[in-house]
Amino acid sequence: MSNFFEELKRRKVFRVAASYAVVAFVIMQLVEILFPMFNFPQWTQQFTVIVVLLGFPIAVILSWVFDKTTHGYVKTDAIKTKEIGGMSVRLDDRPFYLQKRNIFLVLSVVVGILIGSYGGSSLTRSDLDEKSIAVLPFDNLGSDESDEVFSDGITEDIISQLSKIKDIRVIARTSVLQYKGTTKNILQVAKELGVNNILEGSVRRIGDDVRIVGQLIDVNTDDHLWSDTYDRKMKNIFQVQSDVARKIASALKTKLSPDEETRISQIPTENLEAYTLYKQGKDKYLEYNTQGFEASIDYFKKALRIDPMFALAYAGIADSYAKLFIAKNDDTYSLLGFSAAEKALTLDKDLAEGYKALAHLFATIGNDTESLRNNLKAVKLKPGFSSAIANIGLRYRGKGDLSESLDWYMKARKINPNNRVGVTQYAISYALLGEQETAEKIWLDGIANDKYAFPLYWGLITHYINNGKFNNAKYYLDEVTNLMSEDERYDNLASQFYLYSKNYEKSLFHSNKINNPDDNQKLRTAFLNHKLGNNYNLKALKERSLTVIRDGGNYYQTNPYLILSQIFSVENKKTESYKWFDEAINDGFTNYKTLMNNPIYDNIKGDDRYYELINKIKDHIDRERIEAGLES
Repeated sequence: MSNFFEELKRRKVFRVAASYAVVAFVIMQLVEILFPMFNFPQWTQQFTVIVVLLGFPIAVILSWVFDKTTHGYVKTDAIKTKEIGGMSVRLDDRPFYLQKRNIFLVLSVVVGILIGSYGGSSLTRSDLDEKSIAVLPFDNLGSDESDEVFSDGITEDIISQLSKIKDIRVIARTSVLQYKGTTKNILQVAKELGVNNILEGSVRRIGDDVRIVGQLIDVNTDDHLWSDTYDRKMKNIFQVQSDVARKIASALKTKLSPDEETRISQIPTENLEAYTLYKQGKDKYLEYNTQGFEASIDYFKKALRIDPMFALAYAGIADSYAKLFIAKNDDTYSLLGFSAAEKALTLDKDLAEGYKALAHLFATIGNDTESLRNNLKAVKLKPGFSSAIANIGLRYRGKGDLSESLDWYMKARKINPNNRVGVTQYAISYALLGEQETAEKIWLDGIANDKYAFPLYWGLITHYINNGKFNNAKYYLDEVTNLMSEDERYDNLASQFYLYSKNYEKSLFHSNKINNPDDNQKLRTAFLNHKLGNNYNLKALKERSLTVIRDGGNYYQTNPYLILSQIFSVENKKTESYKWFDEAINDGFTNYKTLMNNPIYDNIKGDDRYYELINKIKDHIDRERIEAGLES
């Protein structure tokens, strides 16, 4: 055996094998990165890997047979004799393919390739989340325009049913709808969404009759795990959706608990017209603007006039009122929202959507503890509830628990990878933990995939502002100006940019165009008027913030401690400003970068106390980085 290894060394087989392995590794890494970037077909990646693997035994054999000399490549001569123990022993000079050691070498290489190919594949497969699924938008085979809404509703309902099953990760509606009418094959879709299984199907509705066809495909093996055709009356549509969820769970070898079985079997309403109105209301809500929220409430109320016991419609109203309360700062919407949420949970005490709406409302009035508790309840009832999962991450961030927050946003991202707000908040989580490049890449990748995603632009521009990269921020603000200047959020973003770049006149111009400004925006407007020599009054804002703190509360996306700190900075009262800045930190504030370039804080910057407070936040972030596994 030692002679064999000596011969391998003489013929430079080890050197060639090692060199080939290094080059092969580099090629495979480039294939993994570049081929998807240029949208090369899936088979091209597979073909390249096969060629690289087949080349290895060829390279080894050639290195054994030939040698590189000054005269070019020549056949390596065998050593005829060798002195062993004082004796001259004749060595084996039979042809290559008849020598036992060479046969052993070739077999070893083949076995190695087989182990690497099949063993490695099995290991990778076992590490994957095998119970993950994306429900692609069902094809509408009907001719009526309303049939399109109906087929989309079928898709959403099946997703909703599957999200009630703890052991199955199902991609959320927001992320799969972009594949409606896609020309991508299911392998590409599965890879982009990070799932192993795809459910696709079609819907045809004629009068009161409906045919639903579905098939579940394992994208790793191309096996059809389940398929079925349902010919039913419209009144039985909910039973079909429940049955599809059960069949998929069975195909994925998931045993339903009694609670899961009960939740899947539950029918939201007996009236299809009411349910259709509810779906239309949900679509309006998902436009995420004031007009959409107001229109959604109208649809939900119409549904309730038909079925007053429709708990989901009450939950929808509660969610929409929470959004209107944020947009208009009118307490009436908050009161109406709480009333609707309580009604929803009275009708159905296990309604995940009801708890999520209640959590949303508590968040708007600054009660993070109750908001967190109700979101956790919603996720317990509906484990795949992506918006509730993301909201839990937001609540932990508000408490300063950045590592826990990141963990929840990672969970939300796996379920809803293409949600605009979710992607933004996911990136913010990394930015707050000091991973600036990672955060920037998440935003840029998101914008590359969706150029009309305002939340992504907002996140990226704010990120550049916080890091003093004003040229980068201006470049993307110009893009927003060209694409979405009519968006109701545009003037707030533009005012923020011009404030930080100290173009106070432009900042005030945009600030004055904001409808129903929140306390942050009111403070900014007062500061701008102060800098431009205009009249301004901070008294009411100061009293409101003190009242909120005295009552033991907070309020949505506005920190009263920071408001007071900034007010006293404008008034050049450093001691008071530092006091409230410290209170904000104790309350969980961690985004110190947003303050360092903020001109509202110019009066207190530079003092030792200011840097002590900044370092206090940095020390906290360092601890959170360790908790998040970003540092050892």
